[in-house]
Amino acid sequence: MSLAIWAYFWHLCSINYNPKKMVTQKSSTINFSINAVRMQGSEKWLNRLHAVIERNLNDPSLNNEQIAVALMVSERHLFRKVKELTNLPPQKYLSQYRLQRAIEYLRNGKFRTVKETCFAVGFRHTSYFISQFEKKFGLRPLQVLQESGWR
Repeated sequence: MSLAIWAYFWHLCSINYNPKKMVTQKSSTINFSINAVRMQGSEKWLNRLHAVIERNLNDPSLNNEQIAVALMVSERHLFRKVKELTNLPPQKYLSQYRLQRAIEYLRNGKFRTVKETCFAVGFRHTSYFISQFEKKFGLRPLQVLQESGWR
């Protein structure tokens, strides 16, 4: 059985699970605990998403389909869940995640050139990486390297 079919099957099996239906009382304590469980579940889900992104961070061809298969969910569910948790579509979230990781790498000196950092976080073209970096942080990557004392 292919991984995509398995992910779809897993998604179908998990549709009927609804913790709200299992609760019969209407107390605020129970509602609070349901929200706490929901937050824990969301945090675990985001941690799984981050693990998939980290494993494939330097792969510029990483897309929604590959992420969905790795998380064993449908692409539609991936889109809904990421949008619900981050208010961003998955590809935009991936791009933001890559840029955040890039600034960490530049500040920590893990990579000493902008080009190395660009490829390490999964961008194909250095010029596009620099423009996106500058748009998000208001600084050029080389400036971050210089401010951190690595150049």
